[in-house]
Amino acid sequence: MAVKVFFIAKIKDLNEEYQDYSKRVRALAETNPGFISIESEEIGDVEITISTWKTKAHVHEWAYHPLHQEAKARAGEWYEWVKGYHVQTDDA
Repeated sequence: MAVKVFFIAKIKDLNEEYQDYSKRVRALAETNPGFISIESEEIGDVEITISTWKTKAHVHEWAYHPLHQEAKARAGEWYEWVKGYHVQTDDA
């Protein structure tokens, strides 16, 4: 079973610094153990990103990676609000 992580946020200021930071975080996620895929889309002023991981343990490991922690701490600079949901699925 895979785990999908839904990141949904209302965009405030996705400036150039954010764009560079986001690329670094995404590239690092893609090298993390258990990573399967990631898709992002902006609909109006809302960003939706769905990442897929092999297990909950892999999601947990990524959630506590120092660069990911730093990005989450800075989310208020770029977003009005952020929601995250973890859903276990039957696909891998």
